[in-house]
Amino acid sequence: MPEEFRVLHVDDDAAQLDLTADCLERADPRLQVLTETSASDALDRIEAAAVDAVVSDYQMPGMDGLAFLDRVRDDYPDLPFVLFTGQGSEEIASEAIARGVTDYLQKEGGTDQYTVLANRLTNAIERREVAAKLRQREAHLRQAQSVATLGSWWTDVESDELYWSDEVYEIFEADERTLPLDHEAFLSYVHPDDREFVEKKWLAALNGESYDIEHRIVVDGETKWVREQAELSFEDGTPVRATGVVQDITDRKERRQQLRETNRQLQAVLDTVDAAIFTKEVDGTYRLANDTARELLGVDDGEMVGRTAADLFPDALAEQFRADDRRVVETGESVRKEEELPLPGGARTHLTIKSPIVDEDGNVTGICAVSTDVTGWTAERR
Repeated sequence: MPEEFRVLHVDDDAAQLDLTADCLERADPRLQVLTETSASDALDRIEAAAVDAVVSDYQMPGMDGLAFLDRVRDDYPDLPFVLFTGQGSEEIASEAIARGVTDYLQKEGGTDQYTVLANRLTNAIERREVAAKLRQREAHLRQAQSVATLGSWWTDVESDELYWSDEVYEIFEADERTLPLDHEAFLSYVHPDDREFVEKKWLAALNGESYDIEHRIVVDGETKWVREQAELSFEDGTPVRATGVVQDITDRKERRQQLRETNRQLQAVLDTVDAAIFTKEVDGTYRLANDTARELLGVDDGEMVGRTAADLFPDALAEQFRADDRRVVETGESVRKEEELPLPGGARTHLTIKSPIVDEDGNVTGICAVSTDVTGWTAERR
């Protein structure tokens, strides 16, 4: 909250302005009282400099307090406005409330009324600040949800009333936002082949299990993938409400499918090459190998991926391989070496070239190696 609240007091009685300003600032040091003797001048002051609240008399020449209130509400609908008058009545109070006054206080004798006025002003200003911050957080949340294709939902389990945020309606491409929603209405969007799975998971969540699932929905004949997460609240072991989020993950699913297909094609190409090809993590862990590499080592893919040279070669040779890997990672340059490998079918001479795998920023993220059997070539050279 700000350390200072700027309050504009409007009254055609200059003495009343001075008294009110002095009493309000004594009652709450955060209040800085600005004064004007006419509503028209007050409108100019509000336009020229931001104020946190307005206090106005009712009976003033030129423009009375209610007309002034109307003008303020036209441009500043949430600005705290307190009608503080000595000529008030229940009729005026009712009219002021109907026009959107924040508070109404009738002038009385004594100074206690200024303490009441100060409290009402600070409370109104603080409520406005809290409401503004809440709206800002909600706006940020809506923006984040829109960017992430994410929406929120909540449900009263007992009444089976379901509420969706605007983002969920957009994900489900549902226009009838005024229609009542319930669990069955939600299930009507779920792909028929996934409904049993979704219902099973929801019933499990009602019994205390976690709810974090991916499933398909059907929208205008098109299939989408969504991820749903929820937290349930229980009272005496009974589920009473649930809050959750739903995210459109269709693009991610499609990218993963495309990546799997690309990897299958790449693996098929690598398996046709008559040279051992493999990739490693920067720590030396194998993450891909072609058929030739697996055949040379006498292992299948499951036995090679996730292991290191220490699992497949003698200690001395494994240490040499680790040294070569470190050189590639540290220098970002390729290493070329001809070496004799003790393989299951007998010792063979291989020419191995290890090269860095780099990301778009030039950071080394892995190692790619091609190892060619040059045993015959070596013999011919000799």
